[in-house]
Amino acid sequence: MKKFLILLLLSVGLSQVTLTKEESINLENQFRQFEFKVDSLSTQDSLKALMITELNEELKLTNEQLELTKKKAKLVKPSWYENKWLYFTYGAIISTAITSTLNQIGNAINIF
Repeated sequence: MKKFLILLLLSVGLSQVTLTKEESINLENQFRQFEFKVDSLSTQDSLKALMITELNEELKLTNEQLELTKKKAKLVKPSWYENKWLYFTYGAIISTAITSTLNQIGNAINIF
């Protein structure tokens, strides 16, 4: 076990990589690009979270408005005199009355 630890420490200690100045600058630039991308993604993530919150709020308000509209539709009922069967009955009575009156007038004229 001790031999393994010593071998491990020696292999880690002897396997150092030395970078040139150009390579270290390239790595530094890559790290900066990655940091920028991470910041950009976190900003986008927070904006999308805000958007989701707003859309949920809008959905809640729309559902409330729908419920209020349903209640309003139940409250707004036609008056008793705005019934289609009542209109039909009025029309039938008026038609019968006019026809009957015309027949009586025609009979009165035929008498003379």
